[in-house]
Amino acid sequence: MGMMGRGMMGQGMKGHGATGGDAVQSPVVFRIIFALMDADGDGNVSLPEFQVAHERIFKAMDRDKDGKLTFEEMMAFMHRSKSHVAPQQ
Repeated sequence: MGMMGRGMMGQGMKGHGATGGDAVQSPVVFRIIFALMDADGDGNVSLPEFQVAHERIFKAMDRDKDGKLTFEEMMAFMHRSKSHVAPQQ
């Protein structure tokens, strides 16, 4: 076990996507995520591409737009239904 026990995402967060099942662990979902991150389509995800994708996730989680995430903002993002997804900026 690592420094945080079972890892950053404990059993309560793993594999429970919008469908409530194991969608996050699906190879198809991983291919979709990879394709979205691979902005230039070269079959690789560079550090800048990775950072851009994660910046978008951060901004979507930062509900009060203060440039910081609280635990509550992260949990609200993880548990929001599809109808509450904020539009991309």
